[in-house]
Amino acid sequence: MILLTGASGFLGSHVSQALAARGEQVKMLVRRPERAQWLEGRGAQCVTGDLSSAAGLAAALKGCRCVIHCAALASDWGAWKDFREANDDGVGRLLKACEAISLDRFVHISTTDVYGYPDRDGLDETTPLRDRGLPYNSTKISGEQRVWAALEAGLAATIIRPGSIYGPRSVTLGREIVDYLRSGAPLIRSGRVNAGFVYVENCVDLILLAMTHPAAVGAAFNSIDEGDQSWHDYFEAICRALDLRMPRWSVPRAAAYSVGWLMELYGRTTGRTLRPLVTRTAVEIVGTRQGFSAARARQRLGFSPTIGFEEGIGRTTRWLRSQPAVVGGGTR
Repeated sequence: MILLTGASGFLGSHVSQALAARGEQVKMLVRRPERAQWLEGRGAQCVTGDLSSAAGLAAALKGCRCVIHCAALASDWGAWKDFREANDDGVGRLLKACEAISLDRFVHISTTDVYGYPDRDGLDETTPLRDRGLPYNSTKISGEQRVWAALEAGLAATIIRPGSIYGPRSVTLGREIVDYLRSGAPLIRSGRVNAGFVYVENCVDLILLAMTHPAAVGAAFNSIDEGDQSWHDYFEAICRALDLRMPRWSVPRAAAYSVGWLMELYGRTTGRTLRPLVTRTAVEIVGTRQGFSAARARQRLGFSPTIGFEEGIGRTTRWLRSQPAVVGGGTR
């Protein structure tokens, strides 16, 4: 039995689908079971709960031999306390609950954001983690450090660090991108630099391989596709598919970062929960070179992505065209 956290989210739902297709028995830990009912129909079992309850986690783990931890607050905007709870403290509770059982493997989904957006090529898993003081980046580092500590204590764990995951059902790199392109707001001027994309099914394939491969224990692996496609390439593909006009204007990254800082400051001082149009994290992700290497996964695990950018973007835009809210011009 496999416990999958975050099963109703973008990446988690694809992991659940893949596990069901392989005939695996899966428990899905979800806060809102109605969002995962369609996955139950494919053979997975829903367990209502989250990372806040130690007792609930202990109950969910009964009978499990493996944990795939996808749950996280993956956003560029929100309250610090919410990021800490989801990405740091929640990881600690889950790891503590795992101490009471014998696990074959704990697969923790981290992010390349833990490197702190260093804006260069040749970034492998030995690149130092850099806390930039941004909520997502900072708390994902803290959560990952908890996993490293558990590894030293004897847990058979593997860490996966995906880049910018895209594909069907993505809100962040799907509907929200469409909303932004429709708004007519300017793009961030970054040049045509590598955006660090990974198609969701390629990321899932690496996660499932890491779940069983002996050489995956005790290591972190970047999940990045081959190729050097830029955000400009991604935006152009979406605009072509949805008959949208590419934004005519762009602003320098430094200027966009300052605007993001001001918008975040205004949002926090006024207590606004609505995401600002520009945030510092978004500027760093879109405006910096994401030159991550996936060589370790190839060399140690024999892994190679099977879906290239052309096919991946085709599947993504076909899904976007099938969404009434997207085609009709709505936001969600």
